[in-house]
Amino acid sequence: MKKVKVKDLETGEIQVWTIEQVLFEINRDRSADWTPYDESDWEEGWREWCEGDYYTMLEIMEEKE
Repeated sequence: MKKVKVKDLETGEIQVWTIEQVLFEINRDRSADWTPYDESDWEEGWREWCEGDYYTMLEIMEEKE
């Protein structure tokens, strides 16, 4: 299972998120015409819509299941 280490730019707190949490952040509060990002394109979505706004991605971590 892939997890992502992110830093909250306001508080400096470092958190480890699941891909589901990352996708929620990317896809939240979008218009009705929005096509949601999924596990195949989440990195592009993160760069386009999230990186540097409230969070920055520090590391993509692969975990063995």
